[in-house]
Amino acid sequence: MNNKIKEIANRSLQNEWVSRDDALYLMQTDGDEIYDVLYWANQIRLQYFGHAVKACSIVSAKQGRCTEDCSFCSQSVRYHTGIEEFPLIDTHKILDVARYAEQTGSGSIGIVTSGYGMNNPGDIGKICAAIKEVITNTRIHPHGSFGILTRETAELLVTYGLKRLNHNLETSERFFPTVCSTHTFSDRMNTIRIAKEAGLEICSGAIFGIGEGMDDRIDLAFTFKNLDVDVVPINFLHPVSGTPLENSVPLTPLEALKIIAVFRFVLPDKEIKIAGGRERNLRDLQSWMFYAGANSTMIGNYLTTTGRKMEEDFQMIKDLGLKLQNN
Repeated sequence: MNNKIKEIANRSLQNEWVSRDDALYLMQTDGDEIYDVLYWANQIRLQYFGHAVKACSIVSAKQGRCTEDCSFCSQSVRYHTGIEEFPLIDTHKILDVARYAEQTGSGSIGIVTSGYGMNNPGDIGKICAAIKEVITNTRIHPHGSFGILTRETAELLVTYGLKRLNHNLETSERFFPTVCSTHTFSDRMNTIRIAKEAGLEICSGAIFGIGEGMDDRIDLAFTFKNLDVDVVPINFLHPVSGTPLENSVPLTPLEALKIIAVFRFVLPDKEIKIAGGRERNLRDLQSWMFYAGANSTMIGNYLTTTGRKMEEDFQMIKDLGLKLQNN
């Protein structure tokens, strides 16, 4: 076993700072040493979370016609992807999805709207009503992803009971301009600051396999650490025809697992959630995402791509001897 990897792991196990150089060393491992990295990432997960894992679901509450040009996204009005487009759905439809998610074992439901932000007062009112309905009629936790937020909207969402906001940074500050030109990395950081000041928990993650380099992955991990976010969702690119990244080659399963593991070393006590693209990128090694340090996953369908059957994911969790935590 590689002693340097063990030394880095021991620091993480004690919640001591893992340096950027340490993270780079881990990210550069190859061959059999990758399995050392995965082994210690699993030990770190067990140290902080035991055998408990979480599952969440999302509902695409408003889809398509987004003004932004994020190169990986099928919902941009600038690309011809053929996805279904629809305005904000009714409150009762969001509640129905939340009830189904609760019945199937999810601990939370993410209400996701497309677009730069919520500028329509009518839409904001519907979202607030939906949050209240989910809280009143289920035991599931409603979370939200609504694009760029103003301070007033964030405070209003808190008033109606929203506890956590998802707002992904997607990639490093250096690489972000190659992914999106219609808003900035600073715009996204500002929304996170506004949400934290309003009292919201923060779920902020990334998408990998979009052409970023090793340094970008590491920089982003430390950005999340410095922001002290609560949950880090890790997505892997699932190329959609019609987007600029439609011909991208998926990451290899071991490369994807190594990313998860290094994030666990850097963020030992944070919830790391594996979300979109895991089926395509991890393939037969999907169950290894927990061995690589993840303690949470998204189940069911994503926004415009399908996931695998929830029953298969729950069976996978059971077969691994893990326990589903519902809060």
